[in-house]
Amino acid sequence: MLKYGVHPSKQQVYRAKQKAREEIEGTHSESYSKLPKYAVLLRQHNPGSFCKIHYDRPNLLVEPRFLRLFISFKSQKDGFLGGCRSFVGFDGCHLKGSFGGVLLAAVALDGNNSIFPIAFAIVEVENKETWSWFFHFFEEFFGPFDNNCPLTVMSDRQKGLNIAYEQQLPSAIGRYCCRHICMNFKSQFPGVLLSTFFWQAAKSYEAVGFTQAMQRIKDMNIEAWRLKVPTNTDTC
Repeated sequence: MLKYGVHPSKQQVYRAKQKAREEIEGTHSESYSKLPKYAVLLRQHNPGSFCKIHYDRPNLLVEPRFLRLFISFKSQKDGFLGGCRSFVGFDGCHLKGSFGGVLLAAVALDGNNSIFPIAFAIVEVENKETWSWFFHFFEEFFGPFDNNCPLTVMSDRQKGLNIAYEQQLPSAIGRYCCRHICMNFKSQFPGVLLSTFFWQAAKSYEAVGFTQAMQRIKDMNIEAWRLKVPTNTDTC
């Protein structure tokens, strides 16, 4: 700007930056078009890994369009089955970019209580259909899960997710993320003390502690008490 006396607008600078990034990193369209080759290379050089790509093609006259992708590496499977408890958290988050989409992920806890990612997927939206699709391949790769090998599923009570795992993994035990429950609880009943007693009730490992925390909530706000804060067997 000093050398040539050029004073571009913020929008011009933004577009120039985008063009430079595309020349160096490539575009989203180019990246998506390389997925089939990536899947082939993944199977060749990382045997035992699991990769499924789902395309949308209404008829043979229409070019196939990328719709979903599921990936889990062999090391993730070995680590989960060999060193993690059968306690898995499932959640999704929206992706930024020109094509959008949702990232679905499954994580476990290792022996040090650290998060251990075991599978992820890219889907168009987060609903019952996409979660069912995710759980289908999840069980195919890591399962089967039955009463002899029970699986505990933790979620944020997203309706599509809960319905999907109940249908695809009928033997799984459901648990809910207490952090999400607490956020909903605080939106209805704000206050530091109520939130403190909520966590005391949720983290209690004995009936006495749970009853005492619930009694404190009842004394402060009878309506909050009527929500019946779940015990730690229902929350995580």
